[in-house]
Amino acid sequence: MVNTELICGNLRHLRGAVLLLVGPGPLKQRLSEAALRHLRELDASELPKDAAATWRDLMGVLQTAQPVGGLSALEATVRKMSDLDASACATRVLDLYVALSGREARVASAGSPRQLRLVGDE
Repeated sequence: MVNTELICGNLRHLRGAVLLLVGPGPLKQRLSEAALRHLRELDASELPKDAAATWRDLMGVLQTAQPVGGLSALEATVRKMSDLDASACATRVLDLYVALSGREARVASAGSPRQLRLVGDE
């Protein structure tokens, strides 16, 4: 059974991450903030297997550097990234959001009965 509350929570966090990523400011700063505020909060056990694997891989990529100077491993890693690498990570976040939002839409439509709509002759 799919826990729609956790899917909604995961989707809310992914949406928040995407909104931060498309906002103003330097990309690496936005990526770091999105990861710290939203991506770390995802519940991988409630993600589809392929999305969970993508999320785990992404979080691994985002935490390869050692913490330094008051920065977390995540912040240090993103700071050292090239803009191209940061852009690739941001794209993966968007891909996760699209995949999960499509899944939630399918779950929601499967759970509600179909309704016919009558259209009159006008």
